Amino acid sequence: MANLDWNKTKTIFIIVFSILNVFLFSLYLNRYNDALNIEEQNDTPIEESLLSDNIKVPKIESFIQEASYVSGNVHLFRVEELNELTNQTLEVKDGYELIGTFKEPLPITTENSLEKLVKENVIRGDSYRLWKIDEEEQSATFFQEVNDRLVYHNQNAQVIVYWNDEKELLRYEQSILDNLEDYNESRKLVSPTFVIRVLYSSSLLKADSTVKDIKLGYSTLAQLTETQVFAPTWYVPVELSDGTMEEYFVNAVEGRVSEIPKKTEQPEVK
Repeated sequence: MANLDWNKTKTIFIIVFSILNVFLFSLYLNRYNDALNIEEQNDTPIEESLLSDNIKVPKIESFIQEASYVSGNVHLFRVEELNELTNQTLEVKDGYELIGTFKEPLPITTENSLEKLVKENVIRGDSYRLWKIDEEEQSATFFQEVNDRLVYHNQNAQVIVYWNDEKELLRYEQSILDNLEDYNESRKLVSPTFVIRVLYSSSLLKADSTVKDIKLGYSTLAQLTETQVFAPTWYVPVELSDGTMEEYFVNAVEGRVSEIPKKTEQPEVK
């Protein structure tokens, strides 16, 4: 009887996984066809369309044509590494979020830039790169790097630092991803020109705007407990006619616009 039940269970698993594979393949085909439709839906060359709407784009003579997905694990902070930090009061939340408060605030100067202070006072500080400075909130966000590219807006791979009115670094919040490495074989990437076409066809590029850059990084594709998989992603910052900035992320393998959730609320620093 036990063998019979096990055979039934195996059969159910096989059926479920077969359905899942069919679903995933169907999803891939739909996205692929959507990408083809973008190419075919407008006979007007993209250059002419951009010119008519006064949309400026950077000239890109060469670009990365292949890249792999990347996987990584959430880092759990250890007592040994925390003991190596000096001049800090430390708090660890849920094992993976570190909050460090400096007993003696660190002056931010030309010589002691934010980048240098993070590198010298934060665990693995040299594996992060400055992403954004918010003067109003008196904070700066650093994203973790892999393959010399940023992991965009992932709460498990960033450092946020805060300072006071005297330009003194007060504290920081940190999370780390471990074992960041290529996952599976390299994939062919859509070109920056295709990315511009996708954004334009989706009515995301507004008239009289300027595409400032197109950079390759990574965004979260899937999260399985403590393991995450990241997809190569084109980052496109756009300046509008009034000077404000918008940013878009396009999956560099599938060629679709990615919605990346961002942490908007930040605690007040006193």
